[in-house]
Amino acid sequence: MPDESKKSGFLGTFLDAQLTKERVRTWRIVFFVALLATVLLAFLIPNHHPHFGLDKYPAFWAAFGLVVGVALVLFVKKIVQPLIKRSEDHYGDL
Repeated sequence: MPDESKKSGFLGTFLDAQLTKERVRTWRIVFFVALLATVLLAFLIPNHHPHFGLDKYPAFWAAFGLVVGVALVLFVKKIVQPLIKRSEDHYGDL
């Protein structure tokens, strides 16, 4: 039987190694710093040609994406999920 770590290749082995608590915390910090850096750069780099009225404000698209993302999650959780959820044994023995 082949070794599972060799079967998944380099990327699978690398990602499996990243699942320790310390490394997950490190990656989370790295990604939040990267997000903060992009928002800060939005304040430093001027928007030369705004196409919409609110486009002229720094980091507008970051805030817009955050608000719309949270609204979509709430919409799916509160409205869509109750419509499509099934009981635990819905596909049980017939």
